[in-house]
Amino acid sequence: MIIAQGQNLEQRFGANTIFSGVSFSIPDNARIGLVGPNGAGKTTLLKIMTGQQEPTHGEFTINKGIKVGYIAQENGLDENKTIWDEMLTVFNDLIQKNKKITALQQEIADHPEDQALLKRYDQMSYEFEQEGGFTYQAEIKSILNGFNFKEATWHKVIGTLSGGEKTRLAFVKLLLQKPPLLLLDEPTNYLDLDTLDWLEAFLKNYQGAIVTVSHDQYFLDHLANQIFELDFGKLTTFKGNYTQYTKERELMNTQQEAAYEKQQEQIKKDEEFIQKNLVRATTTKRAQSRRKRLEKMERLTPPKHKSKVRIHFSSDHPSGKEVLILKDLTIGYPDKTMVSDIDFQVNKNDRVAIIGPNGIGKSTLLKTVMKQLKPKSGSIKYGASLEIGYYDQELQGLDPSKTVLDTIWDRHKTMPEKDVRSILASFLFTAKDIDKTVGQLSGGQKARLTLTVLSLEHDNFLLMDEPTNHLDIEAKEVLENALSDYDGTLLFVSHDRYFINQLANKIVVVQDGKAKIYEGNYSYYLDEKTKQAQIQEAVAKTETTQTSNPVENKGKLSYQEQKARDSQKRKLERAVSDSEKEIEELENQEKEIQEEMANPDIAASFEKLGPLQEKLSAVQEKLDKANAAWEKAIDELDNFE
Repeated sequence: MIIAQGQNLEQRFGANTIFSGVSFSIPDNARIGLVGPNGAGKTTLLKIMTGQQEPTHGEFTINKGIKVGYIAQENGLDENKTIWDEMLTVFNDLIQKNKKITALQQEIADHPEDQALLKRYDQMSYEFEQEGGFTYQAEIKSILNGFNFKEATWHKVIGTLSGGEKTRLAFVKLLLQKPPLLLLDEPTNYLDLDTLDWLEAFLKNYQGAIVTVSHDQYFLDHLANQIFELDFGKLTTFKGNYTQYTKERELMNTQQEAAYEKQQEQIKKDEEFIQKNLVRATTTKRAQSRRKRLEKMERLTPPKHKSKVRIHFSSDHPSGKEVLILKDLTIGYPDKTMVSDIDFQVNKNDRVAIIGPNGIGKSTLLKTVMKQLKPKSGSIKYGASLEIGYYDQELQGLDPSKTVLDTIWDRHKTMPEKDVRSILASFLFTAKDIDKTVGQLSGGQKARLTLTVLSLEHDNFLLMDEPTNHLDIEAKEVLENALSDYDGTLLFVSHDRYFINQLANKIVVVQDGKAKIYEGNYSYYLDEKTKQAQIQEAVAKTETTQTSNPVENKGKLSYQEQKARDSQKRKLERAVSDSEKEIEELENQEKEIQEEMANPDIAASFEKLGPLQEKLSAVQEKLDKANAAWEKAIDELDNFE
């Protein structure tokens, strides 16, 4: 069921049109990711949906009784209340109803024969239960814990919390209110990995529609089943998650480019024919006919292209095979130990990600490797021919009083000015930008300038602390590709799961004052974590069973277990075979549809192209699932003993 619609929305600020002709619908189970470059109007569109802003033209309508939840509306927390008391205000109606039920109980005790009282009590008790009267406190506890508000903090007065904590608490309150339409603007900002994983799981099961603006590709991949792209003042809708969207967008760009070039070629031929044949008596009718056809032709607009950051990292010379060896390392400050007993090795061309909760010591580890902090104990061995570059998440390596141009020129005094300007232009600094001081730059501009500086150093070992902070999706993808092609070694801290997953070949998890290494990317780490939890659960169950009846169960359990394992192995073998057949069929379907879409007549017609793109999306979505099922079955079969 459609619960909200935007119809021909337009937003202008003065003479500047942000977007126009924007129409869309939101079903009651929507999981929509709203993407687009900075300044495209994503937050403006959300504000129109909340009623905070009136569009210049068009309207946004919501079904009667549908409440809209938006995090920016919920920042007015009562600073004088405790965390727990503020969360209880969401359930004031239930709390008051409970008081009425208690009062009714007393009346019934005084008048046990009053049937009307008993009936009212039964009805109110039923409503109380149906509305969550017996579960709302458990809900509060679950969501507070999910957002890393431990029970020991629930008595804290909100006025004593940090700004980041208040933002997270406002999010908790919003989720407890359960609005049927939930609008989220960058909901993953400032959340650690464990909280992000929890939030994703919660939102997947959320009973309502969700529209989210996010630069977190991993979050969009795991939550969204539809993408709204707001770009060049227009809204385009795509089915599927973010990865599917990028594939379709690339295909659409290629087809639009091909269709436009083909039409331009045809127009040129027709114009040449008309020019040659219009004045000749024998061919003038044909030329006039060709001219009429040309005048009636619906001209395709040239495809629009965004300027993208161009980043390249390379080293002047290679390092040794062993880049970094940490042995029995303890790090921290004179009055505080952060992480102990760190043991891992970084080899040439490794991409090692350091992950863990906020404030656990990840940045402290990088600063210790950079020799900005002294180790408390243990050793750090640096490899041969090592030159280290460092990206500081606080962007403190820049002098705020210097201009953008001088920031580069002071480091590379012999570089010609035109080359400096060219390099800065490749990082999207305009002629006006380069005369600004660093202190006048936005967070995103400072991040790009820091990357510019780092790219010119040509170090063979890069240490990067949250390098994707302040970058939009397009810039992050360019950075990801640049670091993937980098011929040196990378050790980085990040909370961006997509970025980690695409780059890392090793994960160092810092938690509870310890560091543990996993030989794989983020998906591998999650799989290993799940397996370890399952093993611990199975061991606990086995120990419980054997403890309850150790003699009786010993032989019987072994036989039953073997029987179950044989059955499971046969199931896995069938699953692998079935998945391989399904993948082959779907790949053939995908190829047939793509060949049909490549037909110039179809590529030039959006009416013909649209249904084929939907069909292709559905096939590719099935193909992704089939591949995932095959990989899972193969892994389980390979690990089967």
